[in-house]
Amino acid sequence: MIDDDASVRTSLEDLLQSFGYATMAFASAEEFLASDLGLVDCVISDIQMPGMSGLEIQPLLRKRDVTCAVILLTAFPSEQVRTRARKLNVHDFFEKPCNPEALIASVERALAPSA
Repeated sequence: MIDDDASVRTSLEDLLQSFGYATMAFASAEEFLASDLGLVDCVISDIQMPGMSGLEIQPLLRKRDVTCAVILLTAFPSEQVRTRARKLNVHDFFEKPCNPEALIASVERALAPSA
């Protein structure tokens, strides 16, 4: 997961690990993109962060041929941001604070094998 807020990163990491998911946490999109992207099956990212926005991650992953689901979170939702996220084909979009059960369900759908 990617979020510039350490408390959000810790909370999300604790939530995901409590459901048995292995996690990696990053304070910025740049830090995430410099990591081993081959280990990533699903990305959960804040949208508004210093430097690169969470909305910029999906296109960069495509350019690198990384095909993982991207779930975006924002404390500042707007129709413009939702529209842009849809156009980028992100897996899901949540407003902070998000419902933990809904987020876990979204991760489960993102990681489910294709039929």
